[in-house]
Amino acid sequence: MNNKLLHLLFFISGLLLIACSAERNNPVSKTYHNTTARYNGYFLAKEKMSVVEAGLQAQMQYDYNQVLPVYPTLDSSASKAFTADLEDVLKKASYPIQYHKNSKWVDNSYILVGKANYYQMKFAEAARTFKYVNSTSKNSDDRHEALVWLMRTFIKMGEMDNALQVSELLRKERLNRDNARELYLARAHYYSLLQDTTAVISNLDLSLPNFKEKDDQSRARFMLAQLYQLTGQNKEAYRQYSKILRKNPPYDLGFFSRLNLGQVSELADKRDKERIAGYYEKLLKDDKNTEYRDKIYYEMAQFELRQQNYDKALSLLEKSLRTPGAIQNQKAYSYVSAGEIYFDNLNKYDLAAAYYDSAAQVFPQGAPGYEAVVERRDILADFANQYSIIQTQDSLQRLARLSESERNAYLQQLAQQQEEVRQQEATKQLQQNDLPQENNRNRRNGEAIKDNNNGGVWYFDNPVAMASARAEFTRRWGDRPLQDFWRIRNRGETGNEAQIAQAPAEAPENQMSAEERSQALVQGFLTDIPLTNVALAQSEKMVEDAYFRLANIYSQNLQDQAKAIQSFEELLRRYPHTEHAADAYYSLYLLYGKADDKAQQQVYYAKIKQQFPNTTYARLLDDSDFLSKNAADNLRAHELYDSAYSYYEAQEFSKATGVINSLISQYPLNDIRDKVAFLGIMITARTEKPEELRLKLDRFISAYPGSPLLQQANQLLSTYQELEQKNQLRKDAPVLHATIAQGTTPILAPKEKVSTEIATVTTPEQAINADVSKAETTNTEKLNPEQKDKAAALPEENKVKPTGEAVKPKQQIAEAEEGVTEPADSAKASEITAPPVDPLAYKVAEDSAYYFVLIYPNGESAFKNVKPKFEKYNSTYYKKQNLTVDSLAFSGDKSMLVIQSFNDLALAQSFNIKQKAPQSPIGRIRGVDFVTFVISSANYQKLLQKNDLDVYLTFFKNNY
Repeated sequence: MNNKLLHLLFFISGLLLIACSAERNNPVSKTYHNTTARYNGYFLAKEKMSVVEAGLQAQMQYDYNQVLPVYPTLDSSASKAFTADLEDVLKKASYPIQYHKNSKWVDNSYILVGKANYYQMKFAEAARTFKYVNSTSKNSDDRHEALVWLMRTFIKMGEMDNALQVSELLRKERLNRDNARELYLARAHYYSLLQDTTAVISNLDLSLPNFKEKDDQSRARFMLAQLYQLTGQNKEAYRQYSKILRKNPPYDLGFFSRLNLGQVSELADKRDKERIAGYYEKLLKDDKNTEYRDKIYYEMAQFELRQQNYDKALSLLEKSLRTPGAIQNQKAYSYVSAGEIYFDNLNKYDLAAAYYDSAAQVFPQGAPGYEAVVERRDILADFANQYSIIQTQDSLQRLARLSESERNAYLQQLAQQQEEVRQQEATKQLQQNDLPQENNRNRRNGEAIKDNNNGGVWYFDNPVAMASARAEFTRRWGDRPLQDFWRIRNRGETGNEAQIAQAPAEAPENQMSAEERSQALVQGFLTDIPLTNVALAQSEKMVEDAYFRLANIYSQNLQDQAKAIQSFEELLRRYPHTEHAADAYYSLYLLYGKADDKAQQQVYYAKIKQQFPNTTYARLLDDSDFLSKNAADNLRAHELYDSAYSYYEAQEFSKATGVINSLISQYPLNDIRDKVAFLGIMITARTEKPEELRLKLDRFISAYPGSPLLQQANQLLSTYQELEQKNQLRKDAPVLHATIAQGTTPILAPKEKVSTEIATVTTPEQAINADVSKAETTNTEKLNPEQKDKAAALPEENKVKPTGEAVKPKQQIAEAEEGVTEPADSAKASEITAPPVDPLAYKVAEDSAYYFVLIYPNGESAFKNVKPKFEKYNSTYYKKQNLTVDSLAFSGDKSMLVIQSFNDLALAQSFNIKQKAPQSPIGRIRGVDFVTFVISSANYQKLLQKNDLDVYLTFFKNNY
């Protein structure tokens, strides 16, 4: 008997040994490996993955004012929170893959590995895993599941075309219920990113029958209802919200479904309105909804807005803003809604500006609509500023027109009123300081403390008061950054570079008597009143410009044609000789055209033709495509200007003059007329009598008062007048002088000095050796390094734009000016050919990217590990810029470190300056020669080709 038992044990052990082999494929082996792989590895990994996915869903803070996302947000912080769990999933899912290769759970384990990589944001690795399962698995359900996750991975990687291809591939397959649900959700997510609302609705609707968990189905149904509501399909939205409530959903979904039902209910008669109003009141009284009361008030306001009860809606929004609540970002949406009512319905743009300003400060930056809120905030802020200028200056001018006694009496009364308000505020502050601790605690918790001046709204919850205070601060102190010692810091200085200015000590207000304070206020008021002719003219100019800007805001940004017409006409009524007349006439011509008022349109057509016949506006009246044609002409004009300047640099002045005259005759409305005129002046200084130079300088200063070249023109005129007083002006044109080198072009003597060209010169030899006056030396110092050996060069900021750069319409719309040079012979002009222009010349032009460059000697220990040091520095101080650091050889004994890229030149220059600070990786290096500079991406490519560091450093020093 014992022998039989022993034999049986040996037999069973043999079967187990056979079954344990992963290479065998018999029924016993399959059963063993399938059982072990499933329950020792796959099951445990799957359960852990369920915990991770439930955790991601639980930590998601949903914004119910927006359409809910299909999937919870996945970012680095969310991934990090579940790192340990995901590593455990990988460990357990790898067990069947390594030890039970012939089990049927290997493919499922690979899918779990891919999902773990996905949630760890290792998308490339996840994609490879899902592709492997699709290519090797014999189970169609496993392949379909892997493909659905591959589609989600492609979406995360931004490979939308690949995601669409996977979707189309699965469209031809027959999927089980789970895979079908996940595919429809993945498609809904895909189309939501493409903002194809119709496709999102279709796929969400198809996903609903495939849910097993009713709570998950309710969330998808809520998304569908939101989209129906967003697209105006209220009946469908009502049906979906009602279905959610019948399924006993989670509390948040049930609450917001009830709230939204009121917005999509039909309002057939008065009873419906009363029913829904009562419904909201019932929600408001329910103690379970205490933390949601701000949202309830908001929805009640939207309900009133549907009925166009704007005042009641605004009142409810104020209650929403005053009521503390637990809903994320609710205040932002209440501010926006109030701003929209003032903006879209009441056309009270100044109040709308206050609410949008408050909204932009609390609106979540990643939320849809944030950019639109900021854009409208900026538009309305500009509007409020112009409106305030008009109101303030008109009031000050009325005070200026009063007699001195009347004005002083009024100011005394105003100062007394302000003093009374100040005393009332001081009394209230003392009373508030004496409040019981419980009241103070309630105030900190956000409960409003009512007072007579703000109607129960806490000051910092009142957008009108906040915006008014902000405008007053900006008017008095300027637009200052938030920083320490702002009151005594020099305006415009920030950070470590700011220097604290010495400010005179001011007596505290509480040490002054009431009479002294009133007198100080009166004196402050008097400083703003324009009592002199100069101050009055400045005030009128401010009002004139504000009216023009306000009219353009109405026309171009607010799309309010009636107000735009009113503002333009008020500008022309008050200032008939305004410098904006041509622009205003043309704008009114277009506005009356949109209003289909042909009679008024013809009035302004005639005015433009009569008063501004040679302007772009006059040409636009008869040719609507004139601007596009003129843009092409401007590009050709720029090319001719480049040619003329090249001839000027080569001292071939007759050819340069010919090209200039050709440019003026062919393209009279070019956008560089001031540069062309100034180049003609420089040629005149080299070739004509001084009287001709003086004439052209006077004409330039009169014709181009806003030109950036005006400073150089005034400097040259000052030099002319100084030489004239000293009786040192030459009487004739400069004498041409042949160079020693045979075959070279004759040049003028002296070669480089503009002022010497208009001074007395006796012989060519004396001219060549002539000293330069102080004024001309100062002028020469402003030359850029490309042209430092040429006289009277144009400033770098006025270089010709690169060919193909768009020309702004405001640059094209300008009054045509006559040329300052005499017309050239047309036959000679046609024979002129442009000399080649150096394509690798460094230029100061706007660029999309700027780099910081460090050039340092090889082998210096001070620069050891400089790249990782800068990477750490950037991650600490410039994390949002996403800067990259590269190191490469520059020359035989020097290396170059490049940090890219800054999209703003000012930021790049600030970065360069801050490398002198101690916290910089190179801030403490001493005794080693190295250089740092900023360079545009275009100039960087030229530097790599030319390898002329000294030339660029000179260029950088003179231009940056």
